Formats: sequence, C-alpha cells, structure tokens
Amino acid sequence: MSVTPGIYTPIVTFYKADGNTIDYPTQIAHAKHLQKLGIAGVVALGSTGENALLSQQERIDIIANLHEAIPDFPIIAGVAQNNAKDAVDTIAAYKKAGATSAMVLPSSYYGPVTTQEGVYDWLTEVADASALPILVYIFPGVCNGLQVLPETVRKLAAHPNIIGCKCTHGDVQQYARIGLDEEVTGNNFALLSGFGQLLLPLYAVGGSGVIDALSGAFPKTFVELFKALESGDTKKAQKLQFVVSEAEVLAGKGNFLSIKRAIRDNLGFGESLVGRKPMNYGISDEDWEKEYKGFYDLIKKVEDTL
Repeated sequence: MSVTPGIYTPIVTFYKADGNTIDYPTQIAHAKHLQKLGIAGVVALGSTGENALLSQQERIDIIANLHEAIPDFPIIAGVAQNNAKDAVDTIAAYKKAGATSAMVLPSSYYGPVTTQEGVYDWLTEVADASALPILVYIFPGVCNGLQVLPETVRKLAAHPNIIGCKCTHGDVQQYARIGLDEEVTGNNFALLSGFGQLLLPLYAVGGSGVIDALSGAFPKTFVELFKALESGDTKKAQKLQFVVSEAEVLAGKGNFLSIKRAIRDNLGFGESLVGRKPMNYGISDEDWEKEYKGFYDLIKKVEDTL
C-alpha cells in the first residue's frame, strides 16, 4: 500500500449539544462532504480529534461508523501508546473497525532522553506486528519534545510496513532531508506535513501533501492549492498559499476549538463548539472577533469563489 498524494483532513470529534455525547450522524455527514469536495482521506483520532479525551471504545466506534457509511474513503487512525504491545493491539482493533492505515506516535514518555536508536527499535517492533501499514507521526509538541530525525526516518523507510511520515513541525531543513533523500523516496515513502502553511515549500522538496485541520472547514481552498501545485500553476499556488498561511492561526492558536467554530460557521456542522473536559470551554464571541474573525473572513472569501 502507498499513500495517495493530496489533502487529508484530521477530523474533529463532533458532540451533541451536551458537549459530551458523540454525534455520529454529523461525523459521517462532515466526512461525506469532505470526500465530495476532493479531500483524499481523513485522519481520525489525532490531536484535532481529541484522541486523548476519548475512551478506547469510542475511538473504535468513530472508525466503525465512518467506515460503514463511507467504505471507499481512506481512514488513517491515530495511535498514541507508550507500550509497543498496546500500540499493536490498538492497531488491530482499528483495522477490524475499518481503518486503512495507522498514524503512530513514537513512545515518548521519557522525551529527548530517548535515543534515536530506541525510537527506531520501538517503531520497528510496532511495524513488524502491525495489522495495518503505518505512518510515523513526528510531533515533538505532543511527544515531550522527542524528535524523529531524518537519519532515523531513512532507516524506518526501508521497512515494508512503514509507508510514510507526518511531520508536525516547521523545520523545512528536515523536510528537505527526508523528501529529497533517494534512499527514502526509493522505498515509495510518503512525506506529509501537519502544516498547511508549508504545502508549497513541502511540495518543492518532494512532499506528498498535508494533513491539516483547517481543511476540515475550508476543503475547497486546500484542494485547489494542491491542484495548482500538481498542474504547475505556480502563480495560483502562491496566491492560495498566502491565504492558507495567513489563516493558519485558526488551527495554530485556537487548536481544535477554533476549527470547530470555523466548521460550524462555514459549513454548518456541529451542535457543540467545545471539547471534552478539560477542553470544555470554547472561544468567546469577543475573542473570536478580536483574534480569529479576520483570518476566518480572509479564507472564507476565497472558499466562496471556488
């Protein structure tokens, strides 16, 4: 299996008005809307989807409901475990529910004290036993500062069950060292970023696309940007990249709370704008107007023309 190049959406978890009961019909309707507009697939159970605040059964149920309703839509399932066997067991459960691949954070409890050799060994053990092909999720911000360096990625790329990586950081040098490394690309290994604001430079260094939360609210803009890159329309890509880069404050500063607000306001999906405790306080109308609305209006104006 290989990763289809394109835009992938890390989906939020929708709740009913009580802010706690998962709203599966809305979860499905939103995913169908994304598929219709050209999104290549969804990432369920990432940080945007509140993986850490869901029970294991809820995680499985989200995947199962999405797969049953949209069986032809790729579902990448987020896995965050420190124990290798727990990670393998989690992946097996997600495969049974209908996931097509797994996005796996490295074991990071001990943070930067963990050696790169240890990171390699742990991810290899998981990949050896994984029921699904995996993408390595490189996200120091939620991994206690732990990086997965390009040298380690080069070794991991040779594993037949590791099909790519998602990098959620802004180090373009590391992107280049992965995306332009012939040892990596020779293994049909996909380089993805969690930052839509880097899509144009990422594409220039061999990237396959982005997994960006803002695409859940403005899918047409992201898909159009990727199409412009694919067709070689650099001028159009630059214009769209500017808008996406400006608007990324919606994802970067407000995290999934501002994404939920943008999805509700632009697409009409979602009864609740909060997360599970302790993320059960949303963005106030005053803060939305002051901190976010200008960026929302900027990208919505573009989205409405597409």
